[in-house]
Amino acid sequence: MASDLIAGAIVSFFNFGIHGAMTGLIVVATRHTANLTDELGMVLRLTALLTVTMIALMAAHVTEIAIWANYLKLAGIEIRGADKFEFAFENYTALGYGDALPVNGRRLLGPVIALNGLLLIGWSVAVIFEVMRMAELSIGRDKDES
Repeated sequence: MASDLIAGAIVSFFNFGIHGAMTGLIVVATRHTANLTDELGMVLRLTALLTVTMIALMAAHVTEIAIWANYLKLAGIEIRGADKFEFAFENYTALGYGDALPVNGRRLLGPVIALNGLLLIGWSVAVIFEVMRMAELSIGRDKDES
């Protein structure tokens, strides 16, 4: 049990690093997108900013799920009822159908993956709201300058 917690913490920290790097890339990409869409209307500009943000976040989450699946593979953990990627995806999103379980008493991995996913999904929600706030401030600034 302790080894699952330690391994889970290591994989989680690696995923936090991926999410941090992706957040930085989102900041750069949304600033660039905001500059490119400066002359567009509010709806098109916000759509462009959120599209860039969502694509980046989806790529980050799928990568993080793949990291969990690779950990399961490298650690030789067998999953009954699903393949490793499906198990990681199910738990990362906290969906947890309950049909897929690790064998040999490694059941703590599901909740560890779920906690990691919940934290990173929450982080993504904060990024999405920050992009929307940034767009709102930018749009408000444009109106004040007119």
